[in-house]
Amino acid sequence: MVKVGKTLMANLLQKFGTWWKQAFSTPKIDIITAEYQSWRSQFLWQRLRLWLWLAFICLLTFTVRDIYDLFFSLKELAQLPRILRIQGLAINVSMLLSLFTCFSLHKTRFGHRHPGRLFLGTSWSVSFATQLFATIKGFALPDIIGWSLLFLSQAIFMPVRWPLHLISQVSILAYYFIVNTALGLKTLKPEHPELYNVTFILYIFWFCVICDLGVYLYDRLQRSEFYTRKELESANRKLVVAEAKYRSIFENAIEGIFQSSPDGRYITANPALAKIYGYLSSEEVTANFTDIENQLYVDPTRRADFVRLIEKYGIISEFESQIYRQDGSIVWISEKAYAVRDSAGKLLYYEGLIEDITQRKKAEEALQEQLDFLQVLIDTIPTPVFYKNPQGLYLGCNKAFETVLGLGKEQILGKSDYDLAPKELADQYYHADMTLLEQQQVQTYESFLVFADQTKHDVIFYKATFSKVDGSLGGLVGVILDISELQAALRDRQRTEEALRVFFHAVSHDLRNPVLGSLMVLRNLLENQEVGSDFISMPRSTLERMVQSSDRQLNLINSLMEAHVNEVQGLVLQRKPLQLYMVVVDAIADLEPMLQKNQTNLINLVTADLPLINADSTQLWRVFSNLIGNAIKHNLPELQITINAIVEGEKIYCTVSDNGVGISPEQSQRMFDLYFRGKNNSYSLGLGLGLYLCKQIVQAHGGEIGVQSNSATGATFWFTLPIS
Repeated sequence: MVKVGKTLMANLLQKFGTWWKQAFSTPKIDIITAEYQSWRSQFLWQRLRLWLWLAFICLLTFTVRDIYDLFFSLKELAQLPRILRIQGLAINVSMLLSLFTCFSLHKTRFGHRHPGRLFLGTSWSVSFATQLFATIKGFALPDIIGWSLLFLSQAIFMPVRWPLHLISQVSILAYYFIVNTALGLKTLKPEHPELYNVTFILYIFWFCVICDLGVYLYDRLQRSEFYTRKELESANRKLVVAEAKYRSIFENAIEGIFQSSPDGRYITANPALAKIYGYLSSEEVTANFTDIENQLYVDPTRRADFVRLIEKYGIISEFESQIYRQDGSIVWISEKAYAVRDSAGKLLYYEGLIEDITQRKKAEEALQEQLDFLQVLIDTIPTPVFYKNPQGLYLGCNKAFETVLGLGKEQILGKSDYDLAPKELADQYYHADMTLLEQQQVQTYESFLVFADQTKHDVIFYKATFSKVDGSLGGLVGVILDISELQAALRDRQRTEEALRVFFHAVSHDLRNPVLGSLMVLRNLLENQEVGSDFISMPRSTLERMVQSSDRQLNLINSLMEAHVNEVQGLVLQRKPLQLYMVVVDAIADLEPMLQKNQTNLINLVTADLPLINADSTQLWRVFSNLIGNAIKHNLPELQITINAIVEGEKIYCTVSDNGVGISPEQSQRMFDLYFRGKNNSYSLGLGLGLYLCKQIVQAHGGEIGVQSNSATGATFWFTLPIS
């Protein structure tokens, strides 16, 4: 039993110790922030003023009582000597003066910054005054009424910082018990001369504990409420910021944002959606659209399709439809939406984005027209033409290629050489293609091809790689020349040149002439629009894009033919003595529109006092035009180009420099190769012939050409010309 009792006692003591730590432990500095401490000090300072008023009025009432007792004796004070009652009045007056002093300090900076010290000062000025007076008179004064009023009023009016209350109480009680005991003083009551008894101690103890516990609990509650309020304020601020952010996104989004009800009404719409629909405000959209199915869609069944797809998949993307705008015009939109449901799965509304894709649709239609036109051109060429992706799968071909293989286009596209040719030939074609894709140059080789009638024909493959818009490798394009009928003359160069001339005649007749004809028609249409003709209803921008596309096609065909003619026959020059300065001036004058369009600053440092050179002015004009145009096309607007020419020995050293993006060392080594196009030329539609022709022209004049580049300073193309 004794052991069990000890165990129970130990458990009770442990639980009491845990409770004591939780209840009275000093909060860590990271919990009580400076902000709360500042608030608590401000609260204590404000309440201290109220307490001072209360204490002043309370003491004033006792002072009035003592004054009244001097003139009209009170029965309850009759047993006290008159001198003692006079001295009690003096003590009350002195305490009133001390409270007045505390009033004065309360309004100062010291009182505002140190309310805790002022609290202890006012408490002690009230409690110690009577005790010091009693000690001087040689007796102990158990001022139970004064202490009770003091401690209780402080706990009620200033219920924060319970350690201050505890210090105030302990100090006065310590003085009463310790000083009076040390001096051997007794109370004035004959029947109870002792300093204390059990009842007195229990009363004082529990009175102080109740006051301090009440202060502690109130302080703890206030701290908890303070932090909760701060967290709520912080959450509200974050909510306001988030709401403002998402409201800004909603109001300023480029895409239309909407919420529509299952019965076909718009619940919410942002300004972008109102603009797409042709309205001035979001409110007009929500007010006017009460039947989306019939009011919005050109084809009313699209709303049913919209609902059906969301019910099936939960979300839809790129749902394209034609709709009526507010003015009755028709545009294309693309919708992305999903269904919003409650916790029970009931459909609440549809929510999503709407994008105006009218311009994209027009561009796709124009592009499709161009693709169809190009396909017709390719199909017109009697020579087999094909193109593949980097994996060796056929992406397209012309009619001649289909005829040679005896297969339809649907049987060719997506297939590889292993699906269309014997393994021996397929291996040869595959290895040649992989080599070309790795080197990314022009490839020419002889082989044979099995035609649809299972006969083998000797052929020449002409292949080159092409790039996508982003600069990545797109695949290869190839042309097949059947040279079976020329087998006996394969070693004869004249026959080979004749075959090439036949090929280029076919290119010129079947590809160049249709492009020229289309270009003439397009320019005629464009001129009709410029004079205000209503001959056609087509956007001017579309005509301009088609003219630019046809111009590029014609330039590509002319450059391709000239490059191969020069490669086979050599470049023929019409030499005569001339001034290089005039050639440069003519080239700059011809390029003036391009310079203005791209805001290019061109500096010509070539002077008229250079020695004469024996050269072809037209070909040198092409060199300068190609180098200047090349710099403009492959750099951003506001480029600066500098042209210079100086005498170095028996030659004139010419330079065309720019401050553009520059050229890598790897590109510089292959810059003048046939069909080479740099990786940063993804936006250029050229075949890479300009610099190759420049090299042919300069070398034909007996000079050299090269490039120097630094990514930080741009590129400098240089070439030399012999002095006449």
